[in-house]
Amino acid sequence: MIAAEMQGRYGSYNDGALGSGGGTMGYPPHQRRPMEPEDDDGYYDGDRQHPDDERGGDEIMDAALNESDRPPNAGDDDANTTATGADEAVLDLAELEQLQEEAERMKGLGNKHMAAQEYTRAYNAYSAALQLSPVGPSSHVFLSNRAASLLSLKRYSAAAVDARRAVALAPTFGKAHARLGQALYFLKQYAGAVEAYEDALRFEEEDGNAGGGNSAVTRAYLQKAKEKLAKQEERERRKR
Repeated sequence: MIAAEMQGRYGSYNDGALGSGGGTMGYPPHQRRPMEPEDDDGYYDGDRQHPDDERGGDEIMDAALNESDRPPNAGDDDANTTATGADEAVLDLAELEQLQEEAERMKGLGNKHMAAQEYTRAYNAYSAALQLSPVGPSSHVFLSNRAASLLSLKRYSAAAVDARRAVALAPTFGKAHARLGQALYFLKQYAGAVEAYEDALRFEEEDGNAGGGNSAVTRAYLQKAKEKLAKQEERERRKR
């Protein structure tokens, strides 16, 4: 995967501690030492301290030592974290785009298998597309197409499951409703088939595809489903 391959390139790192040299710095005789006051302005030399500072000499020295112990690059941690997070976001986006491209390629392969009536291979290709992009922008199409392959394999219950999942992801996708209707028709669930076919035609009309070949097939199956439903209901009434 891209994220795994790029991990070495953007691996975490630790800043090394900066050492400090020992010894003292000499000053030319004509210059005052930094702690030697030029006049009696209150800054301490030795035990002397600023008049506004109420701390004792030991407290002042401890505070100075604590300040000197602060890591020199402590302020860089937040910047490094932000930069790393941005790099990871870019990598995640690139990985998702590549996965989606590969999923689309597998969908195209599945369509070729369907055209060649190689339904098991088509099913496997659509399944691979779903593994690559289970909830992507085209996942409802992958599910609907896999439902079509399952219908061709006469696996009607599984086809109904995939069609319902496609409808859940894209409620206005007409083909998913049509395939759900077909699955329910062959499962002899005619009431559900009629509802699914009517939804398919409604959404196809809204998309401007009401005059297509798919709509003609949907209308034909809708009429058959209505006839089967009427006979089924009549048999149920006779049993009462």
